[in-house]
Amino acid sequence: MAVWPKAAKGRNREMTTNGPALSPCARYFWRSHPLANRSGSELFTTLFLADTSLPGATGIATLLESPATSNPGYETALARYSICAGAPRLVQHQRQMWTPALGEVLPFLNRLSQLSSPVAELMANESEAIPDELPFLGGWLGWLGYDLAWEIERLPWLKDDRLPFPVAFWYEPAEFVVLDHRAQRLWLAADTAERVELLSRRVLAQPFLGQNATASDGLSTNEDFSSIYIEEKYSQEMLDWKTKHLTFETDKAEFQQAVAKAKAHIRAGDVFQVNHSLRFQAQTTMPSWEVYKTLHAINPSPFASYWHTPWGQVVSCSPERLVHLEDGVVQSRPIAGTRPRGNTPTIDQRYAQTLLSDPKECAEHIMLVDLERNDLGRVCEWGSVQVDELMVIERYSHVMHLVSNVVGKLPPTVSAAQLVAALFPGGTITGCPKVRCMEIIEALEPVRRSLFYGSCGYLDRRGRLDLNILIRTLLLTAEDADTSDGADTSDGEVTHTVWGQVGAGIVADSQPAHEWRESLQKAKAQLLALGLSATEVG
Repeated sequence: MAVWPKAAKGRNREMTTNGPALSPCARYFWRSHPLANRSGSELFTTLFLADTSLPGATGIATLLESPATSNPGYETALARYSICAGAPRLVQHQRQMWTPALGEVLPFLNRLSQLSSPVAELMANESEAIPDELPFLGGWLGWLGYDLAWEIERLPWLKDDRLPFPVAFWYEPAEFVVLDHRAQRLWLAADTAERVELLSRRVLAQPFLGQNATASDGLSTNEDFSSIYIEEKYSQEMLDWKTKHLTFETDKAEFQQAVAKAKAHIRAGDVFQVNHSLRFQAQTTMPSWEVYKTLHAINPSPFASYWHTPWGQVVSCSPERLVHLEDGVVQSRPIAGTRPRGNTPTIDQRYAQTLLSDPKECAEHIMLVDLERNDLGRVCEWGSVQVDELMVIERYSHVMHLVSNVVGKLPPTVSAAQLVAALFPGGTITGCPKVRCMEIIEALEPVRRSLFYGSCGYLDRRGRLDLNILIRTLLLTAEDADTSDGADTSDGEVTHTVWGQVGAGIVADSQPAHEWRESLQKAKAQLLALGLSATEVG
């Protein structure tokens, strides 16, 4: 087996290999204001969007957003908080940002996790008590590409990644805000008193636009609302923006052949299930932030994110959590099993019942829940791993899913990096057993997965970790990127190359034509967000 050649291990697009010495902020300055029903997108626009036009690392900005309104009770569990952040801190003329190469990612995360600090030290002398339940009190934001798996397991490396994003990127922001949607409170933090005062003045000067209300009922929105939102809110802009040259990396026949090969592996007893994915690509003049706002409006999800970086933009409306760690309690929330949304409540409920009663879907879901239990069992205390939610229905704009929640207790001797190594990548986007599935995926898929099916999120200074799985995701080239790939810029507009990737879980009785249709269904919200019509989406 060909494994991880030096050209792959050393191949890097990082601005630096290791980055500067770790010098975490000793103290943050805080302010608090009423949230007044403002959304994460609204605060990001007010505080950080303008800075994304700055060059290089100074233009870095991040939004980790949960829908401000959602199904009754749902915000308590998953969608209570959003986080916005600006550029990396500057320490001795160096930005606190890192892009470790394969082989160095987990050791780097381990070093971060060893820099935990008591809350009292991070918030010394604050006149207002900062709630300990806030998910992020300072620390690092970042992503892990799918190829991190090659650092964890011995796997064949059969192709190169054509996309420009580093496999890992983490940074410590100089300023950030945390939105508590349930308590309707906004918390501002910065590494200097001057910065936090400036944030506070900008927030107080902001009109209450109420943009979050466009998400309607949040996670229960359906396709009809999606179409109305686009028509009413973005119709004129979308007439001006152009998305064209939509292509798929494999056509229908090639995809179905790959499904047949995956089924042959299943019949041979190699695996029980394989997640096979499909890459698509287009050219668009739509700004990346507008792509994010549109996608989040038509497909609000609890683990949505927007990343503006020197390599390009990441736009994600992921519904799936890979792992959450807080005070030694670990959670993983696998999603497996899909149906389209119905046009009426009756049809929608009928689809939900068929999903819950489908023996194939239920068996596949239980298998993947068991995989998550086994992964957590490798690092959690003996007997602590439990399933506290099993096969519940969660609804999104174009599809509904079967979802479970697996919990466990992490012993103090196990680090956050070791936890990530035990779970990454999520079994729902590989299949079971995981390692053999990744070998098959490497052979069947024509391109490397890059950031797709990796993870992004935060590692807090208290040791709290929250990572999603990067599904429902678009990657866009940097706005000042070279457009020599044939993009039409004769009218002076900036043209991005945009990529997306969707997949389907292949089992013994999968029908190749059905798996192709399901993959296109999963791509629908992303393609609609790019301004493509339902006819063009298919």
